[in-house]
Amino acid sequence: MDPQRSFSGTDLGVLVGAPFFALPAWFLPERAWPAIGRRLSPMAIGDLTQDPAATLAVIRKTLGARLADTPAKSILRDMGAEGIFTFFQVLKCYRPDGWEPAVRIAGFEHVHAALEAGRGAVLWVSHAFHGHLGSKVGFRRAGLEVVHLSTPAHGFSATRLGVRYLNRIQTRIEDRYIAERVLLPLQGQNAALQTLAKRLKSNKVVSITGQKGSGRTVDARFLEGSLPLAPGAPSLARMTGARLLPVFAFRAADGAVEVTVEPEIALEGVRDEAISAAVQDFARRSEPYALRHPGQWLSWIQL
Repeated sequence: MDPQRSFSGTDLGVLVGAPFFALPAWFLPERAWPAIGRRLSPMAIGDLTQDPAATLAVIRKTLGARLADTPAKSILRDMGAEGIFTFFQVLKCYRPDGWEPAVRIAGFEHVHAALEAGRGAVLWVSHAFHGHLGSKVGFRRAGLEVVHLSTPAHGFSATRLGVRYLNRIQTRIEDRYIAERVLLPLQGQNAALQTLAKRLKSNKVVSITGQKGSGRTVDARFLEGSLPLAPGAPSLARMTGARLLPVFAFRAADGAVEVTVEPEIALEGVRDEAISAAVQDFARRSEPYALRHPGQWLSWIQL
């Protein structure tokens, strides 16, 4: 989306949808949300991809023989439903009773070990629906004060209206669970990365979403295709000596978001080779989560 646009159809959808969705979000039990999401999923698919047919073809090609009984159309429909589910979560967090998503955490001993080593930790969070709010709730549950790298377009829209007003609907809730949000400008990134490096050298925890981004990418093998990933997280960890820890956040059958920190990704050897190997390792570790929860994994739209 052109960041210079003032307004978009997505903005209109958020303006109309937020008050409409607030009623079921506030007053219906969470167990009812998946069914509502599936029914309203076609409304959300247009916000995920401008060319659904092309996205479906890429999903099926990338899966190859895996999930042969699951049509790509079902995966895309489930993605739309999960987007609505997470929107309900954000809206329900505004209730005055202090509601927050249920989470379970695992593997956070890897983060605490990194902090004991004194060099900080970079949490490389898989690009999934619950990698936004759910993972941050998990971080706070684990007692972490996380510095999160974000962009002004995070939330709903990259338009002027979206950046100035609409995205705050989501980021205001996420900010409850992090210590600091460092914004990566739409143009240029040096100042933001310098801030993150400074935090890591002070033995802080930084989180970065593992996605394509707007700058340089490294293509990793992923199932029967390739996954383009921005190499910022491994580059930052390599530069500062921080440990690079992959994080996966996916909603389980009982509705709780399971936030899992996996063991450290190695960054040994020549710099460029080490970073490329780290990207490949992250993609490899992402495969079982994407196959287990295909409708929750957002990077299908970036393949």
